[in-house]
Amino acid sequence: MKSKLSTVLAYEFKKIVCKKSFIVVTILGPFLLAAIILVPSLASINSVDRSDEVISIGILQDGNNLTYAVRDTLSASGWNIIEETSEEKLKSAVYDKSIEGYLVYDGTKAFGYYAEDTGDLYVHSALENVISNVLISDRLLENGIDPQTAFSLMEKTSLASYKLSQESSTASESDSQSDYFMRLIVPMFFAMTIYMALLLYGQSIGRSVVSEKSSKIVDVLLSSVRPEELLMGKIFGVALSGILQFAIWIVFALVGVSVFSSLTGFSIPVQLSADKFIFLGVFFVLGFLLFGAFYGAIGAASEDEQHMGQLSYPLLLCLIVPICLISSITSNPDSMLALILSEFPLTSPMVMLTRVACSAVPAWQLILSIVLLVASIYLVMKLAAKIFRVGILLTGKNFKFADMFRWLKEK
Repeated sequence: MKSKLSTVLAYEFKKIVCKKSFIVVTILGPFLLAAIILVPSLASINSVDRSDEVISIGILQDGNNLTYAVRDTLSASGWNIIEETSEEKLKSAVYDKSIEGYLVYDGTKAFGYYAEDTGDLYVHSALENVISNVLISDRLLENGIDPQTAFSLMEKTSLASYKLSQESSTASESDSQSDYFMRLIVPMFFAMTIYMALLLYGQSIGRSVVSEKSSKIVDVLLSSVRPEELLMGKIFGVALSGILQFAIWIVFALVGVSVFSSLTGFSIPVQLSADKFIFLGVFFVLGFLLFGAFYGAIGAASEDEQHMGQLSYPLLLCLIVPICLISSITSNPDSMLALILSEFPLTSPMVMLTRVACSAVPAWQLILSIVLLVASIYLVMKLAAKIFRVGILLTGKNFKFADMFRWLKEK
């Protein structure tokens, strides 16, 4: 039994590892994944910050002192101001793209902003700050208070941040903005890595089963290999190739972070410490074995790849939901939602890894999550073996989940 299982395992392992695509993905995968995560994030940050641009804004001139004050303040800040006494001309300028929008004083110490695109947060926030300061200055003058004196008294001060280290009993100055960025990006990178691995490797097991089933090769294989051995060989063979790829990524990541830190003096964030990468490997292995068993059972019950895709929708949902909630989970990793999803086996590989990467998770929660995953893997593999044993030889019909549940009841 062991020799047949190892034969199937070795075949599935070599079938994946010996492909050129495996080598290419192993080398370029982390860079591509980093680009998918970092480029949109950096682009969104740059799209919000327009401080280096000269922004053109129109003002409907009505001769009011507040209108003049807003105009002068914006001009002093480097904005290009277009004054008109006709609102129709300002509308035409907006439609012609010569100005972003225009301001109108409504006569009750308030302004309105008119534009085709009112969703530019930078422009709206900047205009709101300028108008607020002008109106505050006006109210101060009405009450006999010098605005310059008042603003100097209310000048904001920066708050320095110092990160405490329990190991060295020291405190080092840190950048809160960079810490927030790492707190969001690193867990997202880890979760996306798990998501892509579970999706691609899991589907490869399902496709392999469907291919052998449709080509009748499985009939020959089952003459010398038991269905359980064939399924376990496929799952563990593909898992071994995934573990090899992940091990290479983790080793290169640890070496890269260490070299970069030694050359630049960069302090390695807690999110990139060695134990985080160990948890990445642990949850990848456990998550893969669980999803691999599910995909093996689904592949055995599928007539073709399209049918397999339809049956795997619930699994895809369990992979997509954590990705959609990453921002919420990193912001509040100890919430009830994060706790439930980090203990539920089908979502725990990504959610618990996200929590571990951005906060200190209680040991009992971490242990419980791993125990539930291991127990689920054992249960699902036994159930998957029963489904596989029946479904692998049945063809000519698109089976449903009801059929799979019926097979489980059969002895």
